[in-house]
Amino acid sequence: MSTVTDDPAGREPTLVADGAGYPGHITVRQRALTTVARAVTAESLGVDPGQVSVTLRDDSGLLGLDVVTPISIPDLDTVGAGYAGTTLLQRISDAQTVIRSGTTRITGNQVGRVDIRVRGAYIKQERRVPR
Repeated sequence: MSTVTDDPAGREPTLVADGAGYPGHITVRQRALTTVARAVTAESLGVDPGQVSVTLRDDSGLLGLDVVTPISIPDLDTVGAGYAGTTLLQRISDAQTVIRSGTTRITGNQVGRVDIRVRGAYIKQERRVPR
């Protein structure tokens, strides 16, 4: 179990390895946390990390994430008439779970609430192989 502590001197939060048997502290900078959360979000929603904005906040002692991102959707001209993909709300709910667990796994910081605001759609173009 890891915890984040604030330094009264105003430095970056510090990750303390509780019970790991190693002396000292591991410092994970805010920029690194943001970069990891952006990458995990982009991968889970099928967009470029440069299109994702993440703001970190305190969520009752956990790491809270406010995410603003587009979402990838299939080109409706290329899917069949009977296409029954998952709903947008289900994809966002699934992405919240993936973002929470992936960011926690990579950074060691326990992620709490993940708020996602979808600001657009990125239409995935089917790549066609020339004949």
